Amino acid sequence: MKGFTKKVALKTAVALAAAAAMVVPMAACGSGTAGGSGKTKITFYSYFKDSQIGDVVKGFEKKNPDIKLDIQYGQDPAQYVSTLQTRLAGGKPPTIFNLTMDNRTDVMKSGAAMDLTGEDFLDGIDDTNFALFQQDGKTYGMPVSAWVGAFFYNKDILKKAGYDEFPKTWDEFIEMGKKINDSGSTAFLEDFNTQIAGSFTGLLASYYGEQGKSGDLDEDIWSGKSTFAKDWTPVFQKWEDAAKAGVIPQKSVGLSADQVKQEFVSGNLGVMRSGPWDLPDLEKSGIDFGVAPFPAYSKEDGQWINGGPDQGFAIAAKASDQEKAAAKKFLAYLNSEEGLKAFTTAAGTLSLSSKYTAETPDALKDVVDNYFKTNKFYWVNWPKSPTVMSTEDIAQQQKLVQGQISAKDAAEALDAKWATLK
Repeated sequence: MKGFTKKVALKTAVALAAAAAMVVPMAACGSGTAGGSGKTKITFYSYFKDSQIGDVVKGFEKKNPDIKLDIQYGQDPAQYVSTLQTRLAGGKPPTIFNLTMDNRTDVMKSGAAMDLTGEDFLDGIDDTNFALFQQDGKTYGMPVSAWVGAFFYNKDILKKAGYDEFPKTWDEFIEMGKKINDSGSTAFLEDFNTQIAGSFTGLLASYYGEQGKSGDLDEDIWSGKSTFAKDWTPVFQKWEDAAKAGVIPQKSVGLSADQVKQEFVSGNLGVMRSGPWDLPDLEKSGIDFGVAPFPAYSKEDGQWINGGPDQGFAIAAKASDQEKAAAKKFLAYLNSEEGLKAFTTAAGTLSLSSKYTAETPDALKDVVDNYFKTNKFYWVNWPKSPTVMSTEDIAQQQKLVQGQISAKDAAEALDAKWATLK
């Protein structure tokens, strides 16, 4: 999911939906050809699961009976990246695939994705939203949606610990967490096994904001003007305080996002980091929950949320002209009112296109209106070797929570890894 804080032109809101990625192992997935039925067959290896994008595929095939779209799904973010890389390196790419936050740089450099610059199906999406999927002035991926992440909390558990409102600073969050643990519930859990901890990135954005930084918040590190040791160590220390207090427990290491959610819907967990993709399950659970921005590094008015453009949709450069024409039709359908409605509703994301708008669910109205729409959202978008750096960051965060290293050690390890990459 970086330092992408450029202004996005949103005429959108959030739609409810399904959740994060599981799915089926992938069989052979090369580009398709025209079959004996007279249909053009193309393949799509999807980062998004069937419950998120399946209705888009059905709608597309209904409108395009001459095209057969053979879709298969990745199992999780890391597996998706590795499997796609194997397909691309093997010379048998899927006709359509996703550029993720962890593979976009490598795929664009490799020449595996077709140049989409100037294509009509990109209309309606503001130019700023393509920044993550551009290289040397060319566009290789089409993002149609954006995501947000925040803290979801159980109001009854907070009330039992003496809180009617969610804390606005990180120190206050730690104090509340200790009281929740003392009351017999688990204060906080999140998945930072397949991705960087969202709570950490929210805290980091707040720290940057309090330092007066804007734009690409990590730009000084990317350009060599600063280091992780200088910019991230204070945030690692603050985040580590929660681990030392037992508010970020060691049992977080190894938990999946689904396991965390099950703890929450079972009524055992006070706070989790999540997003609109979990709203349907939370509403079914009957839990009285609220949604809050991440507590600020120190100043109450310095809160942020996670967020940014979703994975981009790309077309294989090696696809035949016939396959490319069919793939372009799919991307055009995806960026239509019908396609966007089906996709964002099911995936629990925000539309980035002016071709579709939706009402924001009440639970998310504050974080969308006051943080996402005002550009107070952040995620770490590594400009080189994102898979390597993300893996390193996750490993350091896990060691920090387990008490194996210090905050200074974690930041210096990132500097050491960064220095080895080109």
